[in-house]
Amino acid sequence: MTMHKDNGMAPDPAQLAVLYGQLAEISRTMLAAAQRGDWDAVTASESACAGLVGQLRRCPIETCPPAERETCMHLIREILANDAATRNIAEPWMRELEQILRPRRHAFGAHMYR
Repeated sequence: MTMHKDNGMAPDPAQLAVLYGQLAEISRTMLAAAQRGDWDAVTASESACAGLVGQLRRCPIETCPPAERETCMHLIREILANDAATRNIAEPWMRELEQILRPRRHAFGAHMYR
């Protein structure tokens, strides 16, 4: 996976298709990790994703050269589909984790905290 370093500046609009391609690759990696239950890899992919999203927010899709805009739109649709599929896998796991981590009140100890 190729990473594009965030230098705090808006990316060159001519590079948007490359950045969206990298983001699509990360979203594929994240989905595959979620499918195999590798939540450490999902978290690592989320971090990589955040850097690219930060860059892309500084350069709207409208600034992309028209010849590349359709490619970018196709990649955005893929990224959104991968994100939705990843969330569908992760949400039940997150609810289960929340249940495990939520403090339980037992009849014996409940009166101690009042």
